[in-house]
Amino acid sequence: MRAARIGLFCLMVLSGLAGALQAQTTIVVTSTLDFAEQDDDVGRVDNYTCGFTAGAFFEPAPNGICTLRRAVLEAGVRPDADRPIDIVFDIPTSDPNYDPVLELWEVQIDSSFVWEIDRRFISDDGGQVTIDGATQPTGRDDGPRIMINTNSENSPIFGRSLEIRTSNNVIRNLGFKGGGQIILYEGDNLIENNWMGLRNDGTRLSLASTASSQARRSMARGGIIMPNEDSDNNVIRNNIIIGSFERAIRVTSGGDNNEISNNFIGTNASGIVPVGGTIDCFRDPDYDGKFWYGGQGIQVTGTNNTVIGNVLAGLHVTQAINDTPPIAMEIAGINNLVTDNTIGLDAAGNEIGVCGQGMLIQGTEGLVTENTLFFTRNGFDAGDVGTEFDAAIIMQSFTGQGGGDPDRWMRVWNNVIDGGNFTEANFHAYRFAGPGVPVEMRQFIPAKVTSIEGTAVSGTNGDPLPLGPGTNCPNCTIYLYLDDRDDRIEAFELLGTATADANGNWTTTINRPLAGNEGIRTQSESNAPDVMHIYDAQTTTRLSDDLYFNPNDDIIFGDRFQ
Repeated sequence: MRAARIGLFCLMVLSGLAGALQAQTTIVVTSTLDFAEQDDDVGRVDNYTCGFTAGAFFEPAPNGICTLRRAVLEAGVRPDADRPIDIVFDIPTSDPNYDPVLELWEVQIDSSFVWEIDRRFISDDGGQVTIDGATQPTGRDDGPRIMINTNSENSPIFGRSLEIRTSNNVIRNLGFKGGGQIILYEGDNLIENNWMGLRNDGTRLSLASTASSQARRSMARGGIIMPNEDSDNNVIRNNIIIGSFERAIRVTSGGDNNEISNNFIGTNASGIVPVGGTIDCFRDPDYDGKFWYGGQGIQVTGTNNTVIGNVLAGLHVTQAINDTPPIAMEIAGINNLVTDNTIGLDAAGNEIGVCGQGMLIQGTEGLVTENTLFFTRNGFDAGDVGTEFDAAIIMQSFTGQGGGDPDRWMRVWNNVIDGGNFTEANFHAYRFAGPGVPVEMRQFIPAKVTSIEGTAVSGTNGDPLPLGPGTNCPNCTIYLYLDDRDDRIEAFELLGTATADANGNWTTTINRPLAGNEGIRTQSESNAPDVMHIYDAQTTTRLSDDLYFNPNDDIIFGDRFQ
């Protein structure tokens, strides 16, 4: 389905090399080892650089070897006059961690001290550091030539994360394993073309630690995290992340203007989930190697974030019976765009599914459109099956972070939602759920179809509720979706749109006649404020419970098929 967009890793590498700033300083990593235990003065190992001296505090390592940890430290403590800084690799094949079969080098990082890109003085800007694994002059072209084991000691508390506390840095073409995360505390960073949590050959996940059964429960653990309000304007693209026990990609505390694009989450390096049929969502707190653990999905809070073109399939974690299975996407905030993402299908279009909810949405002035969701499942209590909480996409609240004006809007339309032929699939395509959405919005009934003649379709306002809120929708936009006659509310494709008149009446032509086993579900969108309760224009309803058929079919026209 999206195979053309994946390609081989070598194509991903080439896509990220354009537009780099000319380096003022280049630091060359020549060894995979982490030399903490081998230096003469172990107590000062965290002050050793590859070749930079600053007073009595920072000095080149006595053994003269440049490791990745020392290169990162040096990049952080050099003055602004030395920037931009490139960290490149030129490790010989005689290195003890060279793999001649896979043609890669596995860099070792232990837990001895912090591993971060930081500034030397608070008055410095810092940053402008690029670490690029593709600079290793020889090695494989179908995966990272530099794999980083962030847990070289196999510690049960997992590996060292790469903490980035400055801006305008680039991390690309590397593999991370051992449970270490990439943590971005500031903005304007680019993280691209990396593997996270995969084995060196890219076929499956690599456990963060095998030290104990408890450690194995966290699977690969690592992800890309933006944890505070300064985590703005970052670009996270073309990464492959598997087995993350926390979110694979997480923007929390109101990070703004971030782009999360074209990442593969839960798959192997080829974008594939290599299982027979759909994913097994067996619940057990202990890791079992016979199952596929794709990990968790994407969580975004903040304003003006873009989540586009990502593929998420096979999401599954170690969990107890009552734990909430991983939600593929959790989006909250203001003016976020979520589009062209695929959930439940891998890069080859294999029908894999995910073990939890497709999307959980909170916020205002956002757009969720042209996403594909296949075989998402009830993500909460077992008693929620068939209720408004049993939906592929759930809208929980119209408020942005920090509250704000309640009369905002959220536009959720033209998403393909297919439960397949699986009894565990979500019952509803899109639903409002919980007290965060007023009953007037939860119960607003979309437009009704009154006539189907070939490709000509007409209708009017939804039927009024006897004791509930009104459902008149003057001048609204009407969306018509294709569905089959199983017992779920789905949306296989957008058949057409219409614009109602002032009385709510409308007529349109759909793009093809209905087959005998097909019907239409509707959705309405306001084009003026206060049409749907207190909300502004561009507010969309849920999909209709009623499935409308051609009147010549054997099922009564307008009835919901059950």
